[in-house]
Amino acid sequence: MTLHSELPIYNDIMFILKDLYRRVPKFSKQYKYILGERMLECPINSLVWVQKISDCRDKNERIECVVSIQKEMNRLLVYVRLANELEQFSNKKSYLFVAENVVNVLNQARNWKKFLQKK
Repeated sequence: MTLHSELPIYNDIMFILKDLYRRVPKFSKQYKYILGERMLECPINSLVWVQKISDCRDKNERIECVVSIQKEMNRLLVYVRLANELEQFSNKKSYLFVAENVVNVLNQARNWKKFLQKK
C-alpha cells in the first residue's frame, strides 16, 4: 500500500496549500477573511480526500473520492480567478503560477479517475 504522502497529487496539493498560506495574508482585509479562507479550505479538503483514497479498497469509492478532489480543485480555481479579478495577487505571474498548479492537480485527478475506471 502506498502512503498517501508519497503520492504526487498529495505533494502538489500540499505545495498549493503552503503557497496559499503565504499569499492570502497579503490580500486586503476586505478579501482575506472570506475569499482567502475559502481558498484555503479547498486544498485542505482535497488532502482529506487523498487520505481517504489510500484508506479505501473499493474502486467505486476511490472514484468518488477522486471526483470530490476534482470538485474542490475546480472550486479553488474559481476562487483564484476571482482573487485575480479583484487584484489580490501581487502581479499577473502570481496568479498564473497558482492557476497552473491547480490545473496540474486537476489533470492528475482526471488521469487517476481514467485509470480507476479502466481497472
